[in-house]
Amino acid sequence: MAPRTTNLMSYPEGAARARMQQLRDAVGACSRFSYRNTIGKASVTTEELNVPALGENALRYRTLSRLSNGGFAWNLVTAVRVGGVIATMHVLDTTGPMPPEKLAKFKPDPGPDETAIATLIKNVTTAQSA
Repeated sequence: MAPRTTNLMSYPEGAARARMQQLRDAVGACSRFSYRNTIGKASVTTEELNVPALGENALRYRTLSRLSNGGFAWNLVTAVRVGGVIATMHVLDTTGPMPPEKLAKFKPDPGPDETAIATLIKNVTTAQSA
């Protein structure tokens, strides 16, 4: 199972709305980009995904990074806003080299995390209304 990170960030509600819009805009504007760091170079593709109706505003996207060593790293991020709280779940994993036909079909999805995300948002919603 790939490593997961969950974050809760609290803002005034207007700022939380703005942050979610900024994230949505960034994902929409950056379908492909490249970067270089001390580990090497990578070429990244980003794709917005369908997300269940969670909270007041939700976004899910994944990235697939083609690493200079021939391997791949993928990220799957779900961000949900409830009032002034943004909850995120971030899944990251790496793979070795993949043949093109396998890469074309490679689509990481939230799988068992879907229940954890829904429970997290339910708890945030309950806390917001208390």
